[in-house]
Amino acid sequence: MRQRLINGLYWLCLCLFSSLAFGSADNHLAELKSKFPYGILGDDHGILTMDDLALNACDAKPELFVPTGRSRPYQYWQCFENKTVSFGCDSDHVPDEREGLMGLIIVKASVHGARHEYIARRFWPIGDCKRFIRDAASLLKGTKYACISGSFIENEKDRSGRSSISWTFERIKTKKGCEGNGCEFTNEFRRDNCPNFKF
Repeated sequence: MRQRLINGLYWLCLCLFSSLAFGSADNHLAELKSKFPYGILGDDHGILTMDDLALNACDAKPELFVPTGRSRPYQYWQCFENKTVSFGCDSDHVPDEREGLMGLIIVKASVHGARHEYIARRFWPIGDCKRFIRDAASLLKGTKYACISGSFIENEKDRSGRSSISWTFERIKTKKGCEGNGCEFTNEFRRDNCPNFKF
């Protein structure tokens, strides 16, 4: 009898803990989406904060994501399993007269059968490009998900009908940290870029 009571208590505690843990994750995402309903495409897996979404809403007016038609300046967050994320430093091997050899950061990922390609807004000196890729790749080690922020460019279909969606790349974030443009929504950034923004 005593053993049954202990086992029952064990399972009750396990169920209670699970509901609290999963309820907390649901509450986290619901809270983010209540303030920024268009900012996250899918689940953030507990990675993003209000500041991450506020930064994007500061730069451009939030709007519903529609994966067709014109490009949009608003930056959306989308999260991927790390095993689908890869990095590249695309270079045409023609050196810039002042900066030397340049490279373009490309981040590729896939989710729900669609391929996503995030492309940096500008070329970087090749050493900086490779260093960024190394640092971003280290963020993925030991984590399961990565969230990427970028503005929609276009959605094309390949011969098999699979979507290939292009984005500008702004930043990548895991539970270990963030790499890219504007990883921190500081008071200085707010003052300089969006003094009237409130959330």
